[in-house]
Amino acid sequence: MARKPAEQTVSREDILIAAASVFHEKGYHRAKMEDIAAEVNLTAGSLYHHFPYGKQEILLAVLNEGVDAVAAQVEEVIASGLSPEEKLRQVVALHITSLTGNIAIAAAMVFEIRTMLDIPEVKEAYTARRDRFEKDFRKIIQEGIDKGVFCPVDVKLFVRMILGAQNWVGVWYRPDGALSGQDIADQMAAWFISALKGSANELQD
Repeated sequence: MARKPAEQTVSREDILIAAASVFHEKGYHRAKMEDIAAEVNLTAGSLYHHFPYGKQEILLAVLNEGVDAVAAQVEEVIASGLSPEEKLRQVVALHITSLTGNIAIAAAMVFEIRTMLDIPEVKEAYTARRDRFEKDFRKIIQEGIDKGVFCPVDVKLFVRMILGAQNWVGVWYRPDGALSGQDIADQMAAWFISALKGSANELQD
């Protein structure tokens, strides 16, 4: 089948999903632009039309997509009048269902993050996004502590534990498994909230 030229384009989302799949299968360093182009039936030249800086630019776009997909929704939840407990429940669900909705991008966020952080030109752009996302989760935990809803914990450490656990869901989740993304989110949120409301003091001993 003939490959499509740039003017007969596929969507940016299709390219990022294809790239994430190739990075997951081959690893960033072994993946080639031709591999990604083949996944969406483009020529390599057409792919450079979309991403002129090549594979490095695509990796950054894949990782940013993983954060941006839910960041705006998380901020809406934070600005709402919901209780800290319900806010946490909702942002956990937003994050996990986003990951399970696109496991190729989710896996890339786990396995290729170190590669990206080793590229000085793109490290700052991505880490700024990631840090904002992490701070949003911290706001919810801190609000719960301030209101006496959650027990005092090391907020930074607790949030990194939450996000680390959630990010790995995208690695082991299977769409044909016994639990849906929402099922997983419900259970994990319940565990986090239980720790914060009842057992969190033990984490400081």
